[in-house]
Amino acid sequence: MAQGLTLGEHLVLRGYTGQAFGQAMANALGIKSVHVLTNNTSICAALVGAMGAGYLDAKGERRMATTVLAGPQEVPPLSPKEEAVALIFGGQATPETNYGLTLEALRALAQVNYPGALFFHLRIWAPGFVAKAAQESPEVARYLAGKENLYAPVADLNAKVVRLFQVAVKEGKQTTVKEVGAIPLNPLWEDLLRRSL
Repeated sequence: MAQGLTLGEHLVLRGYTGQAFGQAMANALGIKSVHVLTNNTSICAALVGAMGAGYLDAKGERRMATTVLAGPQEVPPLSPKEEAVALIFGGQATPETNYGLTLEALRALAQVNYPGALFFHLRIWAPGFVAKAAQESPEVARYLAGKENLYAPVADLNAKVVRLFQVAVKEGKQTTVKEVGAIPLNPLWEDLLRRSL
């Protein structure tokens, strides 16, 4: 049973997790520019800040932009110039808000047929929000079914790693295609992650 975490522990957990996400995008995927879409909670802010710390380089060769959204109604028309978009919705927002943000962000990306990679946060991939968006929106379903550059992390606590998978969304179902990287959990990160679930 989850013991729950203090806000401070949540921030440390997001520090480890965000750094790992950023490093995976930079190293395992070789992405040179990313646009992060996130909600306005402190926990997601910590995650996005840590992603930047893990992703950005001292020479400025990698670029990161961030758009903060309070709710689904705030998702603007999108036409990112970056080679990847990361959907980082979770934190203290309700599941309904995070699902709505996921759906509206995917609709906006589908409307412009954004060709870049999409990176889905564990908190929207694990509960099936991406598949649900495809089931609800035929436009999103068509868009995602045609993409081969979709990625999501999955925590494998038995092996003590976070795995990064190339994923697919076809016929309204989420699947993993292949593992593209793994980041070992240190004991503190593992403890925080176990207690948060």
